[in-house]
Formats: sequence, C-alpha cells, structure tokens
Amino acid sequence: MGHQDQTDQSRRHFLIKAACLSSVSITARHLAAQEPFDSLPASVWQNARRNGLIMIHRPTPSHLSRRTQIAANDEPGDPLIVAGQVFAPDGLVPAPGVTVYAYNTDAQGYYGENQKEYPPRIYGWMKTDAEGRFELRTIRPGCYPGMQVPAHIHFVLWEGGYPLQWTEQLEFEGDRYITRDALAKDALRGDFNTIQRLNRAEHDVLHCSIKIKLQRETNFH
Repeated sequence: MGHQDQTDQSRRHFLIKAACLSSVSITARHLAAQEPFDSLPASVWQNARRNGLIMIHRPTPSHLSRRTQIAANDEPGDPLIVAGQVFAPDGLVPAPGVTVYAYNTDAQGYYGENQKEYPPRIYGWMKTDAEGRFELRTIRPGCYPGMQVPAHIHFVLWEGGYPLQWTEQLEFEGDRYITRDALAKDALRGDFNTIQRLNRAEHDVLHCSIKIKLQRETNFH
C-alpha cells in the first residue's frame, strides 16, 4: 500500500470515528435535556413513591407545545383551563423553554385506571413560550376519597436551564378542606400564591391562572 493510500485510509478512519463520537455526544445531550431523571441519585429513586417520581410518565415527548389537553372531551367532570406563567428564581424574568409536566385526579379523586393510586391517567407535558407561558386543559379534579385533602393539580418542571423540581400544588378557593391557616400561609406568597379562584366562562368552562417561580436546585430527595 502506497503512502497516499495509507493517508486516505487514516483520514477515513478519523472521519468515521469523529462522526460516531459526534453522534454519541448529540445523543447524550439530547437525553440529558429530555430526561433529567437519569442524573438523580439512587437514593432519590428509592423514595420514588414518597417524592412523587412514580407519578411522572416517561419518556418525555420530543415535540411539545405551550398548550396541551390532558383530559379527553368525554372525561366526566367540569372542564378546566389553567393559564400558567413560569418565572426565574428572581420572580421577575419569564422562563422560556421550560418543560411543565402536569397531572391530576379524575372527578372522583382517583389518579390511576380502575381507581388505582398510580400512575396517573390524566397527565401531560407543555413547553413554556418566550414569555414563560403555558396553558393546561383538564377537568376540575376531585378530592381523595375518604381523606380531607383539598382537590389539586400537580406540576413538575425542568429544562430551560433549570433542574428537575416540583412546585406547590394548585388548589382552588372554596374547597371545603382548605383551612384558614392554609389561606393565610398562601397569601404570603403574593403573586405566586397557589390557591386560586375559579371563574366560570363561556360554554360553562372553568378558568384559573397560576404563576410559578423556579428554584435553582432540585428539590427531589
């Protein structure tokens, strides 16, 4: 084999190797962006039921919109639209490109199929727009059967430069299980309060809004 042939072969090997490494690197970055769960320590997974990880469906869809409908049109219960906006930890700057995962019980207060506790049946993902906004279409959830826990919607967020994190659950004014102490504590959150008023609008659809302030570190433990 001549010197030129050896040079050409070496160049081909280099290019093939570089392409493979590039592919692995891109795939790794994609997985890191889409699935922050993989970087959580084993101790967090051991507490998956307590910390709520067991309620998060995986994998995350590749293409997300700022709007999603997680309850079917024929799902029993009052239709509910939640208009949300996500902010940086300073509470001032909107946070774009954040994945928002939401889930809630059905109208009877059950998460899973056939009245099972988990995984949730009504769930979905959104991606915040340039102003940090998202829109969730679901139904007004029911309270847990036999428990004095206010009806609520859960949110888990990640991406956009922020780690995996849960937020305080969205609850609703007038719920019979919301105490005065809970209302007083929630009022201290100011614009980021999580007990929201429901308004009934056109076509008998309920509406509410919520603002979420991100944290710099994960709160999954």
